Amino acid sequence: MPKPNTYVQLLHAQQRIRILEENIQIMKGFTLQQALDIAIITLHDEFQFGPKYNTRFQKAFMNMFREYAQMCVVDGSDDPEIVYTKGKVDRALRAACGEGFRPFDERYALENLYFRDSLNRAGTENT
Repeated sequence: MPKPNTYVQLLHAQQRIRILEENIQIMKGFTLQQALDIAIITLHDEFQFGPKYNTRFQKAFMNMFREYAQMCVVDGSDDPEIVYTKGKVDRALRAACGEGFRPFDERYALENLYFRDSLNRAGTENT
């Protein structure tokens, strides 16, 4: 059996990495759109938001998302822990949630994040 060509293997690995990076970007966009869709459905079903308020919500959501995403990018350029952004998000959520507020490190702990297999678990431990 001939020895594998290391250069060919490297090119193949680089191609796979490019494809994975593209897929990650697609998944990010898909997940954001999915979260927005579910938020709009929830606002309609639970709070009777109609087209006017849901259109307003969608615009406000995307503006807020862009604002915080930009803040995170700027913050992350010199602080990989994004301490400033985490603090801003936590303060805004504390004001919005009151007693139900959970700090960033708890909200984003691996055991509290959504993963597809969590749909198969009994109960709603992430709520």
